[in-house]
Amino acid sequence: MIIKLTVKQVEQFRNLRLEGLKETPNAFAASVEEEEQQPLAFFEAKLRKSDFYGVLENNTLLGMISLTRSSMKKMSHKASLGGFYVGRSARGQGIGKQLLIYALEKAREQGIELVHLVVSVKNPKAKKLYQSLGFEVFAYEKKALKIGIDYIDEEYMLKEL
Repeated sequence: MIIKLTVKQVEQFRNLRLEGLKETPNAFAASVEEEEQQPLAFFEAKLRKSDFYGVLENNTLLGMISLTRSSMKKMSHKASLGGFYVGRSARGQGIGKQLLIYALEKAREQGIELVHLVVSVKNPKAKKLYQSLGFEVFAYEKKALKIGIDYIDEEYMLKEL
C-alpha cells in the first residue's frame, strides 16, 4: 500500500533514509555521516517540507520517494522527485516503478506540468527505469558530487505531464 508519509512514520523514514545513504552514497547529495547524528525533529522537518510517499507493508516501510513543488508562483508548474530509495530487502518487486508512477499521478492531480529529477551516471538501472516512464536527459553535470577523492557525474532528467 502506498501512503503519504507523516510524522507518524518518522522513525521508519529515518531508518530507511539512513540505509539508503549508506547503501547507495552516490545516489544522494546528503551523506550518512551528516544525517545519522540528527535528531528525529530533523527528519520530521523533511516530511513536512516535501510530500513523501512510501510503500508500507506490515507496518514496514519498503520504499519511498519525495515530490517537491516549487513555492514560487512563476515556477509552481514544476516539481522535483528526490529521496527515492527502495530498501534492499524489497528490491526486484517493482516497488520503485510503483512509487514513481504514484508520484507522477499525484503531480498531475496537483496541476504540475513538468517533473524533474537527478540521477547519478553510476546508476544506469535507475536511469533506465526513468526513461521507461518517459523521462529524458536535458543536462549533464560533471563532478556533481565528491565522495572522498572520487567524483560522481549526474544527469538531469525531465518529464512533461
